[in-house]
Amino acid sequence: MMTGLVVGVVIPPMLLRLINQLNQCPNTTTWQVLLVISYLLVFAILAVTANALMRHYTGEYESQPLKRRDWAIIAGSYAAILILEGVFQLINQIIYHQSQTQNNMVIQDLMAGSTLSLWLMALSAVFLTPITEELVFRGVLTNLFFKQTWLKVLLSGLVFGSLHSSSTVPSFLIYVTMGLVLATVYQLTGKIRAAIVLHFIINAFAMSILLLHGSALN
Repeated sequence: MMTGLVVGVVIPPMLLRLINQLNQCPNTTTWQVLLVISYLLVFAILAVTANALMRHYTGEYESQPLKRRDWAIIAGSYAAILILEGVFQLINQIIYHQSQTQNNMVIQDLMAGSTLSLWLMALSAVFLTPITEELVFRGVLTNLFFKQTWLKVLLSGLVFGSLHSSSTVPSFLIYVTMGLVLATVYQLTGKIRAAIVLHFIINAFAMSILLLHGSALN
């Protein structure tokens, strides 16, 4: 089950590459429309499947609203992620002379392929990806393996980090620690919604920077 979900997570970027390639060819509008539908359908299938599995293994079928304590945990966790990311990014720049991670460079390349892929990536990064990835890597993964909380968090962080493109150890640790924090938020609050909100904030801020950077280059 986890293998199928993980494979599903890596399919959307592949579809975006196909859309970019077709954008350079004439008379491919129909194929591009089909790929866009497939792109959105993959996210929908992932979300529905992962949500059903999470509810089955947790026995919780009603989503609980976020309370003041949950928002405080989200805010503190986001501050921790910014600090850790800043430290690892500084190390990455000093040692490897990389101003950004390979994962961000891959995203920029996908967004630069066409206007269509730009908006699809922006939409998925801010809204679709936080939902699907949290349901998969926190909602399902942490409830399928291990009983000890620290092992759940560690597994979630390592798998999450491994699926993000990294060419250096510091850049890899950026995504591992992000996964660790997201998993910790889910464990502390017991609400997948809290992890989704935090992931939304992370991606919205990162996407804003990428869009501004792209505009500056143009």
